Amino acid sequence: MSNVHTFAPRRPVAAPAALPAPSAAEIQRQIEDAAQAALDTADRLIALLDRIEGDTDREDGADAEPSLGAPENHHASQVVWLRGSDRDGELPSA
Repeated sequence: MSNVHTFAPRRPVAAPAALPAPSAAEIQRQIEDAAQAALDTADRLIALLDRIEGDTDREDGADAEPSLGAPENHHASQVVWLRGSDRDGELPSA
């Protein structure tokens, strides 16, 4: 498994002794900034993975496989939805 990368944890940054309490607007701004940064990072990682793996629609069979999102007859009962399905749905690779 030569493609496994480990990451060292970041060192904690020492906080000043007394920080003023942020306002509700400042807290909301910081949360929104952090959420946007996380979304931007996810977009960059997805784009990187897409470049590495190529065009998924050009694979053998393209989109011929069934949807793996929900089991068949899920509309009949939520119990069926809960139990899911053990059907693989992917075509065996040749």
